[in-house]
Amino acid sequence: LGAKVVQRDTTRQETLAYIEEMLQELFKMARGTDSHLLVYLMDMALQEARDNQHHCPCD
Repeated sequence: LGAKVVQRDTTRQETLAYIEEMLQELFKMARGTDSHLLVYLMDMALQEARDNQHHCPCD
C-alpha cells in the first residue's frame, strides 16, 4: 500500500538482448521438430537480433 513503483524505460540494447535470448530458446525447440522452414526462420531471426544488438547505436 502506498509503495512507489519505479519503472525505467528499456533500452534498445536490452530489448534486443531479450529477443536474442527468447529466440535462442525457440530455436532449440524448433530443432526438435521436423519443421525445417521453422528452424531456418528462427535461425535467421536470431542472426538478425545478434547483428542489430552488436552493430547498433547504443543507448
